[in-house]
Amino acid sequence: MFVSVLFVLLVGVGVAYYEIPKLMQQEQKRELIVFACFLLIGLALALALSLNLPIPNPTAAIEFIFDPLVRLLYPG
Repeated sequence: MFVSVLFVLLVGVGVAYYEIPKLMQQEQKRELIVFACFLLIGLALALALSLNLPIPNPTAAIEFIFDPLVRLLYPG
């Protein structure tokens, strides 16, 4: 488990090391912020997978939101 966590972190640092200097050199601040957000979200999900933590399913949230609407439109 420690090896997989270390591998995920090393890959994340490698991607950041490769991409961030280009974005900073081209002065693309918005893209840098979006890149950092997506990288952090991806790293968090990859670490959760490597640690065997339960990851919420987005389909359950969509069903929770739209189920009352479906029942209202299609009763029975």
